[in-house]
Amino acid sequence: MKKSERIFLYTVLAILVFYVFLVDGNVESQVAIQEEILARRIAIVNDAGQEVVLLSANEDDRGGVVIYNKDGTPVALLGDVEVGGAMGIYNKDGNMVVNVVTDEAGGLISLANKDGTPLVSMMASEYGGVVIYNKDGTSVVRMRVSDKDSGIMSVANKDGTPVAYMGVSKDGSGGINIDNKDGTPVAYIGVMEYGGIMSVANKDGNFVAFMEASEDDGLILVYNKSGKVIGTLP
Repeated sequence: MKKSERIFLYTVLAILVFYVFLVDGNVESQVAIQEEILARRIAIVNDAGQEVVLLSANEDDRGGVVIYNKDGTPVALLGDVEVGGAMGIYNKDGNMVVNVVTDEAGGLISLANKDGTPLVSMMASEYGGVVIYNKDGTSVVRMRVSDKDSGIMSVANKDGTPVAYMGVSKDGSGGINIDNKDGTPVAYIGVMEYGGIMSVANKDGNFVAFMEASEDDGLILVYNKSGKVIGTLP
């Protein structure tokens, strides 16, 4: 190959290389300056062409994000509700096991078992609270803050009837109320001026025994079912 031919060939190759870099640079520049994409629905698919992430606007013009597992089951949802945001987490069977949502009073978090039955709810309003449910979805434990900024807890039987309460009295002392399965108060333990106090009632709710600490010693009173005192100590 003559010298002139070699020079010509090298020149052509140099121009081609420069052109390739120029085109690539223009493409990269076009991608870099793409600052906004407008669409009502954007789907991200896996190698099999199956949707795994969906961004969309519904008919109410509310936005949402849905994430699917490889089987096509929705496992996470992020969306917009009337008063704010909401998020749902689902197990592989499609049952919601975590729900986070806003409402007029504040926020709410609900946890469910694998079947989607709610077992625990935590809520925040003016006063916070926690509710625990049994496997049938009946609330059996409630904890909250009273309007006196003190704690209150109630325990219910499997039917949802409250049978025990623990709270705080006006003077800041503790107290426990116990009810029978019908919801009738049958026992109370609390605090008086000089110490503890306990009262016991029959199944009809009539007190039949009373015990408290006095200034110098203790006092016990026993009543009959009609409420008449039949015994004292001392």
